[in-house]
Amino acid sequence: MAFRHLNELPLGDKVFRIELTSDDDREVVIALTGWREGHAADPIASGRLRLPVEDVASLRIAFNRALRALAIVADVSEPIPDRDVLRELYPGHGAPWVPVHEEELLRRFHDNETVARIAARFGRTPDSVRTKLRELGHDPRRPEYCPPDGCLSWSRYASPATLGAAGPVEAGGPA
Repeated sequence: MAFRHLNELPLGDKVFRIELTSDDDREVVIALTGWREGHAADPIASGRLRLPVEDVASLRIAFNRALRALAIVADVSEPIPDRDVLRELYPGHGAPWVPVHEEELLRRFHDNETVARIAARFGRTPDSVRTKLRELGHDPRRPEYCPPDGCLSWSRYASPATLGAAGPVEAGGPA
């Protein structure tokens, strides 16, 4: 099955083209070319990558990560991964929370399981887990929801133990 997909993106005085082609069912060629407007014969970027067709699907995540790295190097906003990539990484992405999962989420959180581990259990992003915890009134950033030895679920925030608070923190706020 032969195909050709072409995408050109003009950026200021430059144009970048990404072209995907296949002459058969065995190989896909990805070509990137960039040039200044009106000077297509003098490329400023070019490259080709040949891939076996069977590896294309599994390499989508790697390509997405490479685009993120390029965005960081170029000091631009991180590209938003498409829903398919998110679903590959997090199978529960976009699915509604059901009451039994909400109960298990709260139990795991209060059993001091990390947000990352909880997210992996439910196939969701860590941000999704934090958001659901906040919606259920259990904000992982609040000291009263941190165990005495520190808040394992949200390491960027200091726990009462880290701050040297004496005794347990009341539910009404910090000591």
